[in-house]
Amino acid sequence: MRSAQPYRLLYDGDCRICSATARGLILLDVRRRLRAQTIQDSRGLLGGVPANEVLEAMHIVDPEGRVATGGDSMPVLLEALFSGPPLAALLRRSRALRVSCRALYRVAAGLRGHLICRVEPSADPSPSPPP
Repeated sequence: MRSAQPYRLLYDGDCRICSATARGLILLDVRRRLRAQTIQDSRGLLGGVPANEVLEAMHIVDPEGRVATGGDSMPVLLEALFSGPPLAALLRRSRALRVSCRALYRVAAGLRGHLICRVEPSADPSPSPPP
C-alpha cells in the first residue's frame, strides 16, 4: 500500500547550487512523490541531526519520517523518484553501491564549496573607478 505522505527533499535554501539541484530533482519526479523544502523551514523534521551538521548536506525524509543524510540519502532519493522500496532495499544491501553513492555525494558536495554557493555581501558596494 502506497503511503499518502510524500518524500521530503531538504536542501540549503541560501545556496543557489542546492536550490537549483532541488528544482532539477523536482523536474525529474514524474511520479510526484517528492516535495522540496528548505532546511531552514524544516528543522523540526531533522531532530536527530546534530545542529552543526544540518546545513552540511541534503536530507531526505521518507514517508515514515526516517531521515537519510548526504550520500546515505541517495538510495531513498532513487526510491522516491524511480521505483520504490525494492530498488532502495537493493542499494542498501549492496555495500559497493552504498560506498559509491557516498563517494559520489562527497564529490558533488565538495564542488558546492568551490562554486558560488554562499556569497557574503561586499563591504563596499560602490564600483571601483576606471583606470
